[in-house]
Amino acid sequence: MARFTELAFGQPLTSGKHNDAVIRALEASSNPHMQRAATDLKQAFWGEGHTPQSTFTDKAHQVTKRKAGKSVLPAMRTHLRKRWQEEGRVLLSFIERVAEEGYLIREGDKPDVWLIGKNGGAHLALHRVLGLKKKELVALLSDANRPVPLSPPRLTVQAVKANKPPPIAVPPDYAQKLEALRQRIRPRWKRSECRAELIAVPYQNMVRRLENSTLGEMLERLLAALIARMLKALFGLSIEVPPITADEARERIATACAEAAYLRQQDVQEHFASPEVQAALKERRLLKQCLVSANPVTRQAMRAGSWGEAVMSLRSEPRVPGHAVPKLPLLETVSVGSGLAGA
Repeated sequence: MARFTELAFGQPLTSGKHNDAVIRALEASSNPHMQRAATDLKQAFWGEGHTPQSTFTDKAHQVTKRKAGKSVLPAMRTHLRKRWQEEGRVLLSFIERVAEEGYLIREGDKPDVWLIGKNGGAHLALHRVLGLKKKELVALLSDANRPVPLSPPRLTVQAVKANKPPPIAVPPDYAQKLEALRQRIRPRWKRSECRAELIAVPYQNMVRRLENSTLGEMLERLLAALIARMLKALFGLSIEVPPITADEARERIATACAEAAYLRQQDVQEHFASPEVQAALKERRLLKQCLVSANPVTRQAMRAGSWGEAVMSLRSEPRVPGHAVPKLPLLETVSVGSGLAGA
């Protein structure tokens, strides 16, 4: 658009980063003015080896300066963090120390953000320099004499994996068990099949055919609709008339697809609310937890393929074997009738 405007107003053409792409786009246009502009641009700039670099944001500019070693921010951040550690992570002592070096603290434009830097120079967010959250810094400003405790080290993926027990080499029928549960959990309709706009996609061809129909085809549809109405009025025969115009087709498609989407969503909700599916979801969740369980009883049961025992051990529900239940002695019963007779 910039090159076309320059051509339209007789201004000198400006070489840009994407000259060749602009020329190809103008050549593909059916507008004769665009094609003439493509010819003029092709004579001026086609195949230039050195094109100007496109502009970039201030953030990208700062990143480039840091990579080139021309930014003062990394050195400033390192220096301030060193002073923060030297003063025992006490905010008041830190502020007095860096104030002697010319650093000033002022409130930023955003809420709860304080900036630190020299007057007229670069500045940094104070909470990021100190390794604190914004709310933690605001709370610390009201009690600047207390030292800030060190934060616990963050857990890494390697540390979490090292603390977990190794995975269990389960028999192949474990996958078959999960697949059977997945088949029970899977609803009749996919999520994409419950959206009205996606259900309507296959029917858009009918709308396009109606939009591109000729006058003769339009008259044929009108005649068919008229005959259907006459048959209903004379003999009571109900014949469904297809849509005549594209607007009528869109309206019918939207109504039908919205009803179908609603019914499918209801069907999916009832499916997941059923007790069978809820039980399958719970069983699958417990079986997956058994794989990473550190309980030795659970791990042994998983290796042996005893899924029921593994799930019970995970639930902490010990099962008492039948032979271990003590047998109670049979008590002699007295009938009511004999008691009354004896009395």
